[in-house]
Amino acid sequence: MFDVRKKSALLIDFDNVIGMTGGDLASTIDNWLAWLEAGGFDAKRKRRTFLSKRVYWNGMNERYRPAFEAAGFEAFACRAIAREKKSSADIVMTLDAMEVANEFRGLKEIILLTSDTDFVPVVNRLQDRKLDVVAMGNEENTTAAVYRDYADYVVLRRDLVAAFGYIPTRRSLFGRATPAPARPVASSPSSQPAPIASKARDKLDEAAERLAQAAKGALGAPLSRQSVYRVLQSLHGFSTTGREPWFGCSSYKGLLRAVAARRRHDLRVHTYRNGGVAIAYRAPD
Repeated sequence: MFDVRKKSALLIDFDNVIGMTGGDLASTIDNWLAWLEAGGFDAKRKRRTFLSKRVYWNGMNERYRPAFEAAGFEAFACRAIAREKKSSADIVMTLDAMEVANEFRGLKEIILLTSDTDFVPVVNRLQDRKLDVVAMGNEENTTAAVYRDYADYVVLRRDLVAAFGYIPTRRSLFGRATPAPARPVASSPSSQPAPIASKARDKLDEAAERLAQAAKGALGAPLSRQSVYRVLQSLHGFSTTGREPWFGCSSYKGLLRAVAARRRHDLRVHTYRNGGVAIAYRAPD
C-alpha cells in the first residue's frame, strides 16, 4: 500500500505560539513536527509531507535558530522598523503565505501555526486559491471558535502541547502501523453546531444573518466560497444541488445577491474582474 501524503507548507508565528505553549516548543521540535506530519490534528489522520517549513520571530529569539534549522526550517528574524522590541512577523508571514501558494507545484495545504485572528483574511485568500488552510486556536479563549468557522482544520493549543511528548508511529514496509501510545487529538474542526430548527424564520434570512456575522469577523475581506459553504452547511435544507439549490436561488452568485439584498446595511457583493462574486461586510457609514 502506497503512503500518499498530502503536500503541505508549514509557517509558524513563533512569538504567538511559544506565548501559548511555553519554552518546550523549541526543545521538542522533532516530536510535534512528527505529530503534524502524521495528521494528528486531522480526524482522518491524513499524513503530510512539508514542501516548505518556515518560522518567524522577533530578533530576540535568534537563540532558537540552530534548533529549527537542524529540523529543516528556514528561520526569519522579523524586526519592526520603528519599535525595537516589536516584530514584523505578521506581515512577513502573510507575504510568504501568498508566495508559497504560488511557488510549490502540487501544494494542497498551508498550515499557519498562529492563533492571531488577524490572519482570517489570509485564510480566505488562500482558500480562494483552492488550498486547504490550517490555523491554531486556544481553547481557553475565542480563537479556537473563530478558526473553526474559517479554517479547514484547527490545531488546538492543548493538543500541540501534548504533542511535545509525541512518539512517532513506525510503519512497516507494507504500510501497516505499529501501535504508539495514545495521544490527545484535536476534535474535527469541520464539526458544526446543530442546525437551528426555526420554521418561523425564512431560510434566506437565517443565511443572511450567519453570513453577516462571518463577513464582519473577516475584517472587511471578501469571504471565500469555502467559507460561505462552511457557514451555511449546517442550516436545515441547504444544498448546492437538487430541486432547490442554494436555498432556491439556483446558483452561488444568486444566493449572494439575495442575502446582500436582505442585509443591505451590513453586507455587500464584491465583484471580481473575471466576473466572479464574493460577499463582504459593509461597514456602517
